[in-house]
Amino acid sequence: MRSTRRLPVLLAALLPSITWVATLGGGSAVADSAAAGATSTTPATSAYRPVGPCRLLDTRDAGAPLAAGAALSFATAGRCGIPDGASALALTVIITEPAAAGFAVVWQTGLERPPTSTLNFAANETRANGAIVAVGAQDSIDVMVNVAAHVIVDVTGAFVPATTSRAGRFLAMPPTRVLDTRVQGGRPAPGTSVTVPLPATVPTDATALAVTIATTDSGGAGYFTAFPAGIERTESSALNTDDRNQIRSAGQIVPVSAGGFSVFSQNGDHVVVDVTGWFTGRSAAASSVGLFVPVRPTRLIDTRGSLPVYPGGTVEIEPGSVAGAGAALGASSPVAAIAANWTMTSTWAAGFLTAYPARTDRPVASTANADRRAQDVAQFGIIGASTTGVAVYASAGTHLVVDATGWFTGARVAAVAPAPAPNTPVADVGKRVLLMGDSTLAGVRWYTNSQHALGGSSFVLDMESCRRLIGASCRGREGRVPPNAIAAILAHAETFDVVVVMTGYNDYWPNFGVAFDEVVSAARQRGAKEIIWLTYREGSTYANPSTGTLQDAGFRTQNQILRDKVASGSFGDVRIADWNTYTAATSGWFTSDGIHFTLAGAYAAADYISRQIAFSHGEPCPMPWALGGGIDVPCTNPDLHPSLADPIGLYAGNPNDVHCYEIGLDRHVECRVDPKLSH
Repeated sequence: MRSTRRLPVLLAALLPSITWVATLGGGSAVADSAAAGATSTTPATSAYRPVGPCRLLDTRDAGAPLAAGAALSFATAGRCGIPDGASALALTVIITEPAAAGFAVVWQTGLERPPTSTLNFAANETRANGAIVAVGAQDSIDVMVNVAAHVIVDVTGAFVPATTSRAGRFLAMPPTRVLDTRVQGGRPAPGTSVTVPLPATVPTDATALAVTIATTDSGGAGYFTAFPAGIERTESSALNTDDRNQIRSAGQIVPVSAGGFSVFSQNGDHVVVDVTGWFTGRSAAASSVGLFVPVRPTRLIDTRGSLPVYPGGTVEIEPGSVAGAGAALGASSPVAAIAANWTMTSTWAAGFLTAYPARTDRPVASTANADRRAQDVAQFGIIGASTTGVAVYASAGTHLVVDATGWFTGARVAAVAPAPAPNTPVADVGKRVLLMGDSTLAGVRWYTNSQHALGGSSFVLDMESCRRLIGASCRGREGRVPPNAIAAILAHAETFDVVVVMTGYNDYWPNFGVAFDEVVSAARQRGAKEIIWLTYREGSTYANPSTGTLQDAGFRTQNQILRDKVASGSFGDVRIADWNTYTAATSGWFTSDGIHFTLAGAYAAADYISRQIAFSHGEPCPMPWALGGGIDVPCTNPDLHPSLADPIGLYAGNPNDVHCYEIGLDRHVECRVDPKLSH
């Protein structure tokens, strides 16, 4: 599905005289708008000069990481060959050993911290990203990390004021893949470099290329260095990995020689390079086209206040905002390209973004890459604009945040392709969901008509009474001992997109942490990109079927362990659905023990699970919240909504329905009113 949504706010916010306040969702590692910054005067145009790569900052040298929330200024004048009077620098920013998931911001000294982020990372990750940052007071730049972490900054170029120039003007080109060792030459040997020649249209005296460097199927912790071909490699890194089988990428401005540039791979991992433009050399004619205008980091787009970019969807940036920015800043030509951070946040699955001139052919190239669900990935990129603006395509569902640090003057390319289809949510009924449950969730199977409330996906029901997460299950009311949840998940030959877990009421809470890890591992082995785990009902009178011990204290402990596990940052594919809180104010959904469903509870649980999955994937809710109401598009999180008033009536259910059990090893069906589940 190709789709589009038009966003009217893109480049109007790029004006340095405007303070932009973003609309942000909670809980993300992407920077929030708490630090709305001061305005600045209109900067002059500037031309690029290659520098380095050369290291400007490494907090590891002092031994201690940068403290959470503390701002550090580092000097730039007279270092690494940076020209006097440089107005902005092309940098590589690296975060390593972060204490938790978070973000880093790099900005011009002398201004308040902007409400943007330069780099996003998970706990204990090493992440690198490019940036163009204006030089501030005392020829210095500030950096802040919202959690304790080491910070490394390398410089790869400087922008010096110029009204015209021969060298150092940026000329955008269609994003183009120029190297992919997966199909060209194979994986390089560890500790070797691959050379990327200049594209055929780029003169041999070009000074630098704007590129995305990516790797896939990483072999472990390692780094990549990009440097001009034919010169000695310096101490710097353009891209980092910290585990096996990762997909990582980073946008950079890379100085080049006549032979192009080389990429060193410490581990011998694959190298993929996309080019979005080049900087002129001295053979070019003097011109004002392609000069850079740095601005205070400014948030342009944040879809978290509205719809995400759906899988296979495209959003377009309103053309007026791009076309008007140059004139508003007094430039002699319109904005030809944008220097920005393109951030994927709250990703639905592994995937990529491609930013490109709107209504031109979408290129085989990537602007940002995510390798898992629920990830925040910021990536620098310089993207050319067409006469209708800039488009952003997402291969998998994600929210999009774009923070600009400047723009380049010049003419925009013609828009020649038709507009894509609207970016609209569609329920993916082909999405396979495994419901793994014990006798609580089994109520949805026993009241067969309640399954009408399972909508928007293709569901496989695997619920058995007396099932445990780990260890031997007990004998259930169907007259058999079911496999535990781990064995049951692995017994399915097919793969699943989502696994929903409502099991653990029969377990012993001291084993819950280990059980959680093993159930998650089993779900991942069955292909699940998301595991939705329902919290346990607190305040119940349910007793362990083997010992007769009341389970409520254990349920409370299991809920806390569940929250701690997810908060650790090691389970980005696990999402907690707070069934305990959602049902706290309900009546008539549970039997006297407080955990097993009545008929109303079975309908409500099926509806709740369907809404949770629709919410996770930005899809429409399967039903309105009440008869005659409208359907939420996309579906709201049911945990933030009052529970259903009439779940049976909403689905036109029969209030006198009976249970249907599959009894014994032969699983013959017996339907009856079960007195244990009718009060």
